[in-house]
Amino acid sequence: MKSYLEACGVPTTPIGQTEVPRLIMGIHPYDGCSYQNQERDADNGRAFDRVGKVTEVLRYAVETAGVTAVQVDHMLPVLDRLHLQSVWETERETDTQIGLVAYILIPVVLDGEIVAYSERAHSTFFAHNERIGGQAFVDHIQQDEIVRYNTGGSLEALATPATVPPFTPEEAARFEIDYGILETYLGFFAGCDILVADPGAEIDLLAMTGRFDLIREYIDFLRGRFKTVITSVHHAGVTLPLLEAEGIDIDGYLTTVNQPGTFMFPTQDIALDAIRNVKKPVIAIKPMAGGRYLGHKAFEFVFDKVGVAASMFGMGTLEQVRETTQAAKEVLGAA
Repeated sequence: MKSYLEACGVPTTPIGQTEVPRLIMGIHPYDGCSYQNQERDADNGRAFDRVGKVTEVLRYAVETAGVTAVQVDHMLPVLDRLHLQSVWETERETDTQIGLVAYILIPVVLDGEIVAYSERAHSTFFAHNERIGGQAFVDHIQQDEIVRYNTGGSLEALATPATVPPFTPEEAARFEIDYGILETYLGFFAGCDILVADPGAEIDLLAMTGRFDLIREYIDFLRGRFKTVITSVHHAGVTLPLLEAEGIDIDGYLTTVNQPGTFMFPTQDIALDAIRNVKKPVIAIKPMAGGRYLGHKAFEFVFDKVGVAASMFGMGTLEQVRETTQAAKEVLGAA
């Protein structure tokens, strides 16, 4: 079997101890997510409801575009297992190893209850973003199409300090990481050769509440199992400066970068300033703003204007793979 580097048709970049392709296949829309609306989600669910359907697209990306790295996840077990099986089938059919970037949730608990994706966590995010971004953040989040998608189409569901109390310092001091639950998450990837371990964006909550002790503990735990450890960040303008100031021993960051500024917080300008000033490599996600900013211009922005190390992006159909990878490779000079 050829290694992911031997079959790679795009430039690579060092991240930690690993050579990583500069183009990485995202898991969307194979897990149903469109970042558009529920109708598109349902369409994705029907289009990619069998292993063979996903394998066909992944195989095309590997054989035709030379994209040999892919994100894998465990948040939606049924769809994520289907995707993981498709990755394995693609490896067999192409006789090519595919490098796996594994997104691993951090089970942050308070008094035994997981809180990382709670409304109170989102209210905490809002409070810290507003403190830094002010009214510009409030205006930005109210216009953000991915936020609107995540809240079911209505911003009335958005958790803010006016509707949901943020976590208090006393509560944050009682946060813990449930390593028993974490072992079940890691068990999802049993038998996989993980190229890069990517702790979830719960890092945002831990950083904003000052629990750098838990971040260091968690990173140390992952380093005992994986060679390269990065972290996802969903609030780059707030979290990246905190992690950098604390000197957190991470190999890189994965965060949203796109020209429209969609899902970049507190604002695009603040997020970009933080991204450009980190000392570690950055992998851009959502370069096409959830399917709203396509083609060469999307990759020219993330690679040429911002200067990220790599980009992870969703593709979907064979036509989308063809168009997207061609544009990305041309920007990288690899077409």
